[in-house]
Amino acid sequence: MITHVVLLRFLPGVAPDSEAALAAHAAMQALPERIAQIRSWRCGFNITLDPQAWDYVLVSGFDSEADMLHYFEHPEHLKVVAMWEPISEMVFGDLG
Repeated sequence: MITHVVLLRFLPGVAPDSEAALAAHAAMQALPERIAQIRSWRCGFNITLDPQAWDYVLVSGFDSEADMLHYFEHPEHLKVVAMWEPISEMVFGDLG
């Protein structure tokens, strides 16, 4: 199992309840229905009130590195990434 973790921080002036953030969240939630390689999926807005905490978290799982790489290139994933890019900065990491 490969675990893929993504952290997003909203750019200045972007609120979690903005139309763009809520649309990106809805699109993120829909990805498991659209990409068969996803085995586990948990995403949402951060609940920790700490200035060092990032604003949005995704923890996902894949059966193999090949499945995760397929997900990275999947058109539905790329559409969601394009929604997040203008409103946030992103970091991620993967565990095998």
